Amino acid sequence: MKVILLTDVNDVWIKSDDNKYIEITNDFFIKHNISIKLVEKADREIFLKLKKQVRKGKISYKKLMELYFKSIDAKNYRKLVREYFQFEKKIVRKWLKLVPYAKEVLMELKRSGIKIIAISDYIKPSKERKWELDTLGIGKYFDKIYTSHDLRKEKPEALKLFRPKRKELMIFLGHEDDEMVCKKYGLITIGLKNLNADYTIKSLKELPGIIKKLMKET
Repeated sequence: MKVILLTDVNDVWIKSDDNKYIEITNDFFIKHNISIKLVEKADREIFLKLKKQVRKGKISYKKLMELYFKSIDAKNYRKLVREYFQFEKKIVRKWLKLVPYAKEVLMELKRSGIKIIAISDYIKPSKERKWELDTLGIGKYFDKIYTSHDLRKEKPEALKLFRPKRKELMIFLGHEDDEMVCKKYGLITIGLKNLNADYTIKSLKELPGIIKKLMKET
């Protein structure tokens, strides 16, 4: 039987420090003589307003950032977008970190022949999420990486796309309550610190044991 682990990314394998991200990006704006008050205004009126549309792939991340910087500096916004994208590439390791045991557990799962598919609600395309995971040293362990931006659906709706086929054991690993509804699509759920799943784990290091147990029982 083919065993597939469909898994969330944020707060499962990686942690994002949003306060650190704001602190670092503020340095970018200050360096370019951009008022933080203007940035906060753009955050409210552009980013937060359009974020959900971008996560569902209705507009591109690039378009979002063009609108964002245009509201800050209409004359130089294209140049600012290019420079910001380059800047973002340099700061990944400063605001994204691996969860304890992430690399070791992924390595063990791959050695067991388990196919691992990542699904992430994210404003960027799947290739950008892959690049970030590669930078953190774990991208190679995922057979496929999808973002809601490319799927044009957020979880839990996007989980309908991964109903198991015949002779497939499809396991979903997540941490949010609403994601556990994928039980009704035929997925077995494992919740990281979530009691609404079929199985609950407190740490990633418990994951291989649970999956081995499921493989024996199926």
